[in-house]
Amino acid sequence: MNAISSQSLVQANFSRPVPTKYPVSRWTIADALKVRTDDPTTTMPLIDYQFPIMSNDVMIWDSGALRDMHMRTVTFKGWFVLWSLAVDKIDKTNAKIYDEWHSRNDRAYIGYWYSRDGVEWTWGGRLFQTSADLRPWEWSGSLVMREGTENKVDMFYTSVGAPDGNSVPAVSSGTIHADDKGVWFDGFATSTEMFKADGVHYANASEDPYFDFRDPQPFINPGDGQLYTLFEGNVPGARGQFVIGTDEMGAVPPGYAVDSGAQYGAAAIGLARCVSGWRKGDYSRWELMPALVTALGVNDQTERPHFVFKDGLTYLFTISHHSTYTGKSTGPDGVYGFVSEKGIFGPYKPLNSSGLVLGNPSSQPYSTYSHFVDAEGYVQSFIDTIPAAGQNAENPDTYRIGGTLAPTVRLVLDGDRTFLTEVHDYAQVFAQSAWPASLAYDVRA
Repeated sequence: MNAISSQSLVQANFSRPVPTKYPVSRWTIADALKVRTDDPTTTMPLIDYQFPIMSNDVMIWDSGALRDMHMRTVTFKGWFVLWSLAVDKIDKTNAKIYDEWHSRNDRAYIGYWYSRDGVEWTWGGRLFQTSADLRPWEWSGSLVMREGTENKVDMFYTSVGAPDGNSVPAVSSGTIHADDKGVWFDGFATSTEMFKADGVHYANASEDPYFDFRDPQPFINPGDGQLYTLFEGNVPGARGQFVIGTDEMGAVPPGYAVDSGAQYGAAAIGLARCVSGWRKGDYSRWELMPALVTALGVNDQTERPHFVFKDGLTYLFTISHHSTYTGKSTGPDGVYGFVSEKGIFGPYKPLNSSGLVLGNPSSQPYSTYSHFVDAEGYVQSFIDTIPAAGQNAENPDTYRIGGTLAPTVRLVLDGDRTFLTEVHDYAQVFAQSAWPASLAYDVRA
């Protein structure tokens, strides 16, 4: 693993202008008709009912490794670092684990882990000070080392709940430290809102009471050196009132009729550009841009969108549920993806023709979720529920709840095709580089 210079990664003097308009790519009904569950090249491995857990004190779900602004996983002073959405277990006998697990979003906070080898993890506790909470719930985002600094780090996340009931991308900043015993953080005392759904580029609460607007994933665009962020949104417009036309249908078979429920699928992968002094840590002003991909008529959620830049191609990954497909479209819980030959603004076409990259097997339909694909194709996810052998996967009396990370798998990205080729340890993280910090250990206060 090689150290990288954060200064060398800052791309300047780009002459290519930022486009104000670009064609929105569509995940069409015809694409979704090609989704196939249990294809061995696009299906997650079965998970043993006796899977290990990372901690008996907390349950976790959405997680991500510490990374840089170029979507590469990094270590800090020899340590691997993970953030996770977490809740503290109330009853450690697991007698009430069903209720605790299914109400977790209403108690969610962001915590962190550290590890010497990327396999065995130590829980570090809560990342934020409570003063940073603009709203009571901390939801998903990304933990990113700041360009040009030794130990400044920014947590881009989603601020959710009262007093306004909104879901707002936000950022909190701190510093990371490490010694021979572990990793700790300072700061994270305040948060800044990034932007809100405007009802023009993306649906807001007045248009869609179930609107999605979350999961910021910032990155430096290799095409122009500017800072952008991906996020989950919805197509603007009144919920359920969309007209599904030929553009949304795609090349469907003869006689295909759009189901009456299809108009409730209005997912969008959103994009915004930072127009404040982000190189100095100012993330307060952003320009909302048109969606990169929409799933109108197909699905109502495209969560945790993120990029992989590889072999001159731009891979755009997202996650979605079986339950959020609409109309006649259907597919497994898992990770979906698209690829562009012309950079982040597209156009995009669905990977594997259908968009499905990794789905859960039909015998374990809720085994894993919240997959994140790193720069080398390693995929982390969490375990949701694993059915007992021969039992109904939806029976809470017999399935086992996870709240821990699943085995890491690896994808080969081959143009517009993907292939599952490797399975690794539970919760294993692979780093592409070491952050360029002094190797001298920090002193604890």
